[in-house]
Amino acid sequence: MIPSSTRRYVRALALGAAALASGCVNIPQQNMAAAVQTARSRAQFELDCPQVETSVLSQKTVEGIRWELAEYTIGARGCGRQAVYLTYCRDPEDCNAIAQSGRIQPAPFQQPGMLP
Repeated sequence: MIPSSTRRYVRALALGAAALASGCVNIPQQNMAAAVQTARSRAQFELDCPQVETSVLSQKTVEGIRWELAEYTIGARGCGRQAVYLTYCRDPEDCNAIAQSGRIQPAPFQQPGMLP
């Protein structure tokens, strides 16, 4: 027979793992629209372009001891230039886009009507 203290420990580990796994799925989805808008606003300013197209290149959850952030890598193109932004959101009201400004470059040539 398994001691009750061992069963409680295993149960607590299982519940913790389930909570952690569910957090990894929900947090990026809740914040994605806010992250895209934050990156788009920054791209419009940095690229000096009102018509910017964005796409989410990757997403993950970054965990600290007392916090959890959704991290998105977002590509932006407009007015013949492109840039990549790392966007971190604590919640939909608290997002920051970090640019790699030195990497703003001309966008590759595309035929009209063709998306990458």
